[in-house]
Amino acid sequence: MRIKTGVPIDPALFGFPSNVGCFPITGISSHSREILPGDLFLALPGEKTDGSAYIPDAFVRGAALVLSRRQSNDPRVLTVSDPMTALFRAASTYADAIPHQTVAITGSYGKTTLRVALTSILSSAFPVACTEGNGNTDLAVALTLLSMTPGTAYLIAELGMRGPGEISRLSRLVKPDLSVITAIGSAHLGRLGSVDAIRRAKCEITDGMKRDGTLFYPANDRLLGKTVGTLPVRTCSVSVDPLIPGTYTAKKIAEENGKPVVTFTGPNQTLARVLLPSSDTPTLTASTFGFAVCEHLGVDREVTRKGLERLPLPALRRQTEKVGGVTVLLDCYNASPEPTKAALDDLKRYRGRLFLVLGDMLELGEQTIALHREIGRHVAALSPARLFCVGEKAKEYGVGASDAGFSQQHIEAYSQDNLPALAAALRKRLHPGDVVLIKGSRALALERLLPLLKQADV
Repeated sequence: MRIKTGVPIDPALFGFPSNVGCFPITGISSHSREILPGDLFLALPGEKTDGSAYIPDAFVRGAALVLSRRQSNDPRVLTVSDPMTALFRAASTYADAIPHQTVAITGSYGKTTLRVALTSILSSAFPVACTEGNGNTDLAVALTLLSMTPGTAYLIAELGMRGPGEISRLSRLVKPDLSVITAIGSAHLGRLGSVDAIRRAKCEITDGMKRDGTLFYPANDRLLGKTVGTLPVRTCSVSVDPLIPGTYTAKKIAEENGKPVVTFTGPNQTLARVLLPSSDTPTLTASTFGFAVCEHLGVDREVTRKGLERLPLPALRRQTEKVGGVTVLLDCYNASPEPTKAALDDLKRYRGRLFLVLGDMLELGEQTIALHREIGRHVAALSPARLFCVGEKAKEYGVGASDAGFSQQHIEAYSQDNLPALAAALRKRLHPGDVVLIKGSRALALERLLPLLKQADV
C-alpha cells in the first residue's frame, strides 16, 4: 500500500535524526515494488516474510528512508523495535495537528456501505478524508491519517478486526467524535468463538472516543443495546423497522419508478420524502445511520437530502446487472449468515423466477455446518427455481434446504474452480424476467460468473 502524504512531512516525525540529510517525506509505502523516488519505505514484519528483506530493492527504486526493526549501519535506515508502533505514533501526531471531526465505523457487516454513503454526503459540501476500498486495517488506517490534507473537516474511518483488541487500538488512534456499530453478526465467529465475544470486540470502538462523543447502534439488537448501555458514552439507537422504536428511524411512505420514498425522523427533526436510489436493506440501513450522523454533525438538511438521493451503490454489494432480460444481483463482496438472510428476504420484492448461486461462508468455526444448513432452510421457504451451491461448505445449503422440503432435483453443487460449467447450467435455464442472486465470501470471487453469463444471450 502506498499513499501520498497530505503535506511534506519532516522525517523527525518518525524519529529520524535531524542530520539524516533528507528532504521532507511526500510518499509512504509498505511494498517495495510501489516505491517512488523520495518515499519512506515501511519494512514491516509479515506472516510469511519480513519487509526488511526488501530494503535493497526499495533503495534501488528510489526510497529515501526506511523504517525497520532490523539493525543496519545505513544512516537512511531507522531501527525501531516495532515499525507499526512508530507509524501509529507519527500518524496520531500528524492528525492531531489538523482540526477535524472523526466518524469511526465498525460492524460485522454494513460498515463499508455506510462509509461510502457518509463520504459521499459530506464530501459534497466539506473536505473529507476516508479509508478506501477494504483498507480498514492498522496499516491502512494509519496511512489514511498521514494522507489528510490541511483543511480536512471530517475523517470517515472504517475499522476492521481479526481479533480482540484490534478495534480498541484503532479507536485510540483515530479518536472518534462519533462512532457507529452497524450490526453484530456471525462474521469472524471462527476467530472469536462466540457472538458475545464479537459484540465485546466491536464495542471497543468507544475506547478512544472523545468525552462528549456519541455511539450509534442498531435498535433491533437488544443484546447490543444492553451492552452499550453499560459504556461511559452517549448512545443513540437507529431503526429501519417500523415496529421497532429508535432514536432515529426511517419509514418508507411511497415508491416512485421502483425507488423508495422515505421519511427519516430524529428526536427533534424530520427529513421528509427522500427518494433513495435502491429499495434494498443495506441502502436503507446506511441511509438511516447516515441521516443520524449528519444530524449530530450539524450538517444542513438539504445537503443531507441531496447526498442521500444520489448515494453511490458500492460494487459487489447488491450490484444490479442486466444480462439480456435477466436481472443479476451481484452481492459477493463477502458473505455471513445475517446479510445472506437479508439478501434472500429482499428477493421477495421480485416477481420473476429466482435462481440462487450461494458460495461458502467462511470463518464460522464450529458453527460452519449448522449455519450453512440454517441458510438452506431459509432458501427452501423462498421456493427458488434452482439452488446452485459453490464450494465444499456450500453443499450444506443443499442439505438444509432438502431437510426443509426443497426438492433435491433443484439443487446443484459446483467447485469454485468450475464456474464455466455453472454458468452453462444457468444459461440453459434462464429466461427474460428471471432473477439471479450471486452471494458468497470474498475468497470465492463469484463475480467471475458475470462475464461467463454474458458470453451468450440468456
